[in-house]
Amino acid sequence: MNKRKNAWQTSKLERMAYISYFIGQLIFYTVVTSFALTYLLNRGFNEVIIGSILIVPKIWDAVNDSLFGVVVDKVRFKKGRFLPWIRISTVFMPLATIFFFSVPDGLSETVKCVWIIIGYILWDSAYTMCDVPIYALSTSMTSDINERTSILSGTRLAGAIGGILVSMLVPSLYGVNGANLGWNKTALVLSVLGALFMLPICFLGKERFHSEQEKEPKFKDLWNGFIHNRYLLVFQISRFVCYLTLTLEVLNAVFSQYVIGDETFGTIMSMAIGLPVIVVALLIPALVRKWDKVYILVFFMAFFSGMSIIQYFVGYQNTSHVLLLTALKCLGYGGFFTLSYMFVPDCIEYGQYVTGERNEGISFGLQTFVGKMNSALISSIAAFIIASMGFSAQNVTPQGAHGVWFAITLIASIGPILSIPIILLFYKLRDKDVKIMAQYNNGEITREESTALLTRDYGIYEKCKN
Repeated sequence: MNKRKNAWQTSKLERMAYISYFIGQLIFYTVVTSFALTYLLNRGFNEVIIGSILIVPKIWDAVNDSLFGVVVDKVRFKKGRFLPWIRISTVFMPLATIFFFSVPDGLSETVKCVWIIIGYILWDSAYTMCDVPIYALSTSMTSDINERTSILSGTRLAGAIGGILVSMLVPSLYGVNGANLGWNKTALVLSVLGALFMLPICFLGKERFHSEQEKEPKFKDLWNGFIHNRYLLVFQISRFVCYLTLTLEVLNAVFSQYVIGDETFGTIMSMAIGLPVIVVALLIPALVRKWDKVYILVFFMAFFSGMSIIQYFVGYQNTSHVLLLTALKCLGYGGFFTLSYMFVPDCIEYGQYVTGERNEGISFGLQTFVGKMNSALISSIAAFIIASMGFSAQNVTPQGAHGVWFAITLIASIGPILSIPIILLFYKLRDKDVKIMAQYNNGEITREESTALLTRDYGIYEKCKN
């Protein structure tokens, strides 16, 4: 045990700064993904228009994330590969968020739609700039797999704290029908707070490990390395399917304001969502030391879906039951939410092992792309579903209220259920083999030694044999 404590390659202050960054990042992420729908409803947009305009920026997003991932892999700043991008994003992210929530009064509906689309594209670009490099930095800060797992688990704890902070602050800052600060000033306050949490890593972070390359990688090399990383592709497909129907956080504010009739209930619901995530994030490192991440992930997805189905049939008439079952099912949500960010570093080790190319940028670019695609699509999907089931913010009928409840329970259970067979059938990479691959990638053992130690033949990309 003492050996583990003394084996950290990173300093305690550096780890705290890295984890703190995710409190700020999730402040920005939550205020847009969880409150964009409510914000637009408050500004008079109808559900169908909202669903349409939130999809439009995804055309840019399809190019943005993969392109930026390549840029991160190719660009070499004098002061590091990842930290310079993180410093830029710490300024860009607040500005883009404030712009999104500052649609002026008196504009025509068409101009307002254009403003929202431009604002979302700017926010989306800023988020890519902050998300891809910060995760890639984890592979550069330390080469120790256990240390990386511990740090990434801490980021999920921090993310849950950031999400809870937003959910607690928005109702009091915004006020009933905007009676307090309104949306633009609320966004300003949250943006300043988020930036303060993101700043420390800009000064305390250190890049220690990078793959040795004799020449700058060409786009073709990066693309080949990516396309031959089968487990990265499988995992991200599974993650996309899982998160595609997670309507809970998107519709939390709508459910509280328009169905329960109490905006402050959204804060309590957010606590019921966020606190279990914190609890599970604290337990994940211990669980991963005992069992393979794949099986833990499948268990949490199945648990979330099962509890969501039970919650639907229990109903929402008793708010105590709503909170209790939300907290229980979010133990499952906290599990796969925390674990989902630990698989990409494993896939990067696998990719380097079989192709010789360590493509952090494009790998985490894919992760960011899938995350943002999910957040935009689920907002649109949620808006279309509740509209098709008779929900209208101007006149909430029992049928419309049931539509919102249906969306945050039964619909939410579908994605994880569909994701489970994808993981079990096609994701064959195991934790103990990743550790062996990392040892080879770090030059600690030879190819022959690693091949003898692996539990199965993972193959090797032909380019590495030549």
